[in-house]
Amino acid sequence: MQKMIEEMQEEAESFFSAGEYSHALAEFSVLREIRSRREGPYSIMYLSNLHACVRCMSHLQLWSDSTPLCRELHGKYVHTHGPGQSDTVDVAKHWAWALLHLHDYPPAVRLYLMTADALWDDDPEQARRLLAAAVAHRSDADPRTMVTPEGMLSDSRRLRHGHDVMATINRLIDDFPPDAESTRASVTIDGLVLA
Repeated sequence: MQKMIEEMQEEAESFFSAGEYSHALAEFSVLREIRSRREGPYSIMYLSNLHACVRCMSHLQLWSDSTPLCRELHGKYVHTHGPGQSDTVDVAKHWAWALLHLHDYPPAVRLYLMTADALWDDDPEQARRLLAAAVAHRSDADPRTMVTPEGMLSDSRRLRHGHDVMATINRLIDDFPPDAESTRASVTIDGLVLA
């Protein structure tokens, strides 16, 4: 059985590398189920296969299907890895990206705020790009209304850098007023990118 699982893993990774995301998703999904039963839902390989499923779904634009997987994986990564670790940040970006495509802006903006806060000390440039993405969607979910003056999110989670996050959001709003040319910047899975 272990040899079969290893062969499936290699095949799934080959499909993914070749850009055959439908085939890769099918393989990673089976592996995820097998590993959940055999190794448990917090095993390294289960989480890795779940993450691969999320990435495949993003490539395939399966936004509504990826959302529950992102929720599960993000929660587990925050618990096991911490909120600013690269895997946690990657899944947060995939989840926010899916939510934006589903026009579910408030949770996407909250994810950008929490992830930017987690990145604040170690990767301020990436944190700024994520905050800029939140600002880009302020007509649908204004990030300024989601953080209290005490640095708390509206769902009672504390931002470690709440004052810095809000100051950056206010600067970004000044830099990108609502009537700014849309060609100056675009939102991608990695945040706001200047054109």
